[in-house]
Amino acid sequence: MKYQKFGFYSVFAGFYLFFCAHVSMAHANNISAGAEIFIETLATATQNTFLNKNLAPSVHKEEFRKIMVDNFDLKGVGKWVIGRYWRKSSANERIKYLQVFENFIVENYAKRFKDYTKAEFKINETIIRNNSIFVSSEINASESEPVRIVWRVNYKDGAYKIIDFLIEGVSWARTQRSEFASVIRNNGGKLSALISALNKKITYLQNQK
Repeated sequence: MKYQKFGFYSVFAGFYLFFCAHVSMAHANNISAGAEIFIETLATATQNTFLNKNLAPSVHKEEFRKIMVDNFDLKGVGKWVIGRYWRKSSANERIKYLQVFENFIVENYAKRFKDYTKAEFKINETIIRNNSIFVSSEINASESEPVRIVWRVNYKDGAYKIIDFLIEGVSWARTQRSEFASVIRNNGGKLSALISALNKKITYLQNQK
């Protein structure tokens, strides 16, 4: 009788684990599919914004800002890229920095993404690793080699947010972290120095045609 009970519980436990594994796999597949739709929607919105010839360049930029704010975790990334200097900064400095960071990202990437609007965009694969979703995509323009972009996406509270993207293997977030840390470190550890440097960079980008 004991043997039979043991066998029953073993079968039940095995069935339960099998069921949980399939539920988890289905959940992961749903999240992956949702992430792909999220990125495809983002790409379409960006293309539609820059291809709309009825909009002035300034409006294009503000529409792009909205896309960035709605789909990127700018606050989270902004905090991460300055590392320990965030903890050392004052509340007022943080507010100023996050606003300048947003302005810098918009100015720096508006033209880059605009250059991709007439190209073909496709998603190759999506994987989940270390609690993040990696959506591998490709941009194909007739006059140039394909550009590979991997989007790192977080899914939290039913919403997707981009926390990084890698263009040909180069991480946007890590690049900014390295550059920003260098500026702060070379200026006595002051976040205000980075804010000033970013403002100058923004002015430079705005003056570019």
